[in-house]
Amino acid sequence: MVPKSFHTPGNKVILVHVTNHLHNFAYNTSIIPGDPELIRLAYQEEEHKAKAIVDEAKEFIGKHQIDGEVVRLFGNPGEQIVKKAEDIEATLVITGSRGLGTIRRTVLGSVSDYVIHHSHVPVIVYQHH
Repeated sequence: MVPKSFHTPGNKVILVHVTNHLHNFAYNTSIIPGDPELIRLAYQEEEHKAKAIVDEAKEFIGKHQIDGEVVRLFGNPGEQIVKKAEDIEATLVITGSRGLGTIRRTVLGSVSDYVIHHSHVPVIVYQHH
């Protein structure tokens, strides 16, 4: 989680989790060659992981009595984070970095890199060690 020094009483915190998996085509197996049952199981597993992340974030907010909410969005993570920040007129975006490495980041792109270059408000990238 983000160090306590970033949050002060009076701030409203919106924790955003963006899911970018089989959501748009989970039940349209003509797009994905393969066993429809395997696709369904993979989708369910991703949904289970996403729900666990959202539940943990909600628990964290409650436990630490933070004025905020958890929002789950679907689509391209970088785009959705920037759009949500604009929609709520955020004054700061704090995003995590998984540290994928140069090659994976080049191939897959980086959510934090996208947010840094497209956000209209300051961005802090936090890498948990």
